[in-house]
Amino acid sequence: MTQPADIVDASVRYQAWLAALKDRAMLQTHNQAQAMMRAVLLALRRHMTADNVFAFADALPPLPRGIFVEGWRPTEVPTDTSPTALLAEVTRMLAPHHVPPDTIVEDALAVIGGGVGSAQMASIHAALPDGLRPLMRPSADQSS
Repeated sequence: MTQPADIVDASVRYQAWLAALKDRAMLQTHNQAQAMMRAVLLALRRHMTADNVFAFADALPPLPRGIFVEGWRPTEVPTDTSPTALLAEVTRMLAPHHVPPDTIVEDALAVIGGGVGSAQMASIHAALPDGLRPLMRPSADQSS
């Protein structure tokens, strides 16, 4: 029995996301990119309602979907949904090992948006809290 392509190439695809984040955010290593992508995904989740978490997760490929829902408790109440609060949370999560660039949330969302199809991009964008939607802007440099 053959495996579905999204399972077979999940690691390769995610590694491409990390390489894109490393380049976009001018990071030094893939380890930094992984730590920052994970922090952004987990912090984003804490700023969403359960319905939005499910919609966002459904639009992600398997590997980042697993990271996004890691340790999630559906009864969590969303926290402040301002971009400033989100960046502060990501920075706290990464301290003291990494100092993320101020654009890390936008950088990670750009990589995510560029790594999924247009329908998934629309679902991800719609699942973001209103205050965070402006952080996700499609651009010409994104690629699947």
